[in-house]
Amino acid sequence: MVVPEPIPGFEATVRDRLAAIMLNPWRVPSVTCATCTHPIGAQYEWCYQCNRDQREFGTAIARLVVPLTYSVVGAQSDSDMYRYKDAMGEHLRAQNPSFQRVLLLALGFSVTHAPCLDRVSTSPVSCLATVPSLSGRAGAHPLNRISSVLPEHWRRVEVAAAPGVPESERRKIRARHFSLPSPRDVAGRHVVVFDDTWVKGGHAQSVAAALRQAGAAEVTVVVIARRIDPRNQLPFVEDVARRVLTPREYTLATCPVTGDRCS
Repeated sequence: MVVPEPIPGFEATVRDRLAAIMLNPWRVPSVTCATCTHPIGAQYEWCYQCNRDQREFGTAIARLVVPLTYSVVGAQSDSDMYRYKDAMGEHLRAQNPSFQRVLLLALGFSVTHAPCLDRVSTSPVSCLATVPSLSGRAGAHPLNRISSVLPEHWRRVEVAAAPGVPESERRKIRARHFSLPSPRDVAGRHVVVFDDTWVKGGHAQSVAAALRQAGAAEVTVVVIARRIDPRNQLPFVEDVARRVLTPREYTLATCPVTGDRCS
């Protein structure tokens, strides 16, 4: 399909600001994980972590994860995922190059590819939940500001982090780590869970599990970045990882939902 440019000059801005830094995730069967897009071996459908999680939790968690970029350890893309949320005043944050790039990634998805979620789902997206911090971060998380550029018709629903979750438990998928003050807001609805970085997915999938327990009919996770460390790949994945992570120009033409070219 051909997608018209929604904002004049927007694609040029994305090319100028993101092309040399961000990296489109691959969605290729037996090359990348069908859930999180991590490089895998040819005989598999999922990476080890997603396969284990799907076996243990099944439909109680999200099956589709949509990363907007790979953040590669040691690269600027990875640094951005830390620097965008550095402690600073909101005026300074707006001028922070890392924050600007992360915001542009989210905006590019919102205006170009968010409707693709409806085309691959059993029901259209109607709600948005942003993953709160389990570390007790003071004040509003910058991710909330990033989420403000996502579609306005996605109704924002509040998710609260449980207090006192031990650090050793935070990466595990546990619905009890989060709660919904108004469960009726998500009952029977398709909810997008929005997070910044996916490593093993524990935080986002815990929110997904809490949403499913509250009655959400479908949950999809959208993450700004799927973090990959090329130094920690299993031997049979190294060649695949090199192909997947080869630098190439980031483009809005590649859909993060389907892996196809939208223009």
